[in-house]
Amino acid sequence: MGVLQRFERRLEGMVEGAFARAFKSELQPVEVASAVQREMDDRAAIVAQGRTLVPNDFVVEVAQSDRERLDVYADSLGTELATLARDYAREQGYSFVGPVRMRFEGVPDLTTGTFRIRSGVIRGHTVEAGEVRQPVSDLPRAPGPQFYGTPRLVVGPGGAMEAGSTYELQTPVTLLGRGTDCDLRLVDAGVSRHHAELRVEDGHVVLVDLGSTNGTYVNGQPVRRVGLTDGTHVTLGRTTLVFRQDDRY
Repeated sequence: MGVLQRFERRLEGMVEGAFARAFKSELQPVEVASAVQREMDDRAAIVAQGRTLVPNDFVVEVAQSDRERLDVYADSLGTELATLARDYAREQGYSFVGPVRMRFEGVPDLTTGTFRIRSGVIRGHTVEAGEVRQPVSDLPRAPGPQFYGTPRLVVGPGGAMEAGSTYELQTPVTLLGRGTDCDLRLVDAGVSRHHAELRVEDGHVVLVDLGSTNGTYVNGQPVRRVGLTDGTHVTLGRTTLVFRQDDRY
């Protein structure tokens, strides 16, 4: 099964068909997915022997009317498109230097059913030497969604709030690992390339191990999937992160 076919199959099961019913105009998710693949092909650049770099930050510009209609589904569709981009990159042997991000913007000069894509190369956050290091980029970043309780990961003894030691969850799914395409990259030889995910589900954050080599530990116990609460210690390899979440917005 190809990348586009897997993408369509995942869409079929989303929101019990309500997602599909939202696309009554000529704007179709599979066409956007195909355009994302073309954008990656067109902007692929060989930066070293055996390594071809492609964009990891995508903006899908659509008509204002389509953006309003997509409002409820934009995050879910963005997550599926990001998964497609990662799958396609793996299939083609492409590399990213940061997490794959997809977002939709309404623009006044497009008519209903039309769209265009712009893309950029933006590095992600890194945990190294006991702190969270912010990415350096000359491209503007759109603000992420605000989740209940401002869920975040803190690096440091006891989860202290030292400057530069906090990573706030910015997307519904946060990928943790050693790979350069992770949302939060851990420079740790004991961490797998794609080690674990943090998923925001109904205001709660769930930690899911992705079949990592050395396992994921919560408060010293090995886990596969577990809900996190404020103060929970999460250990991947030799790196320990403290999960924090307030009881209010």
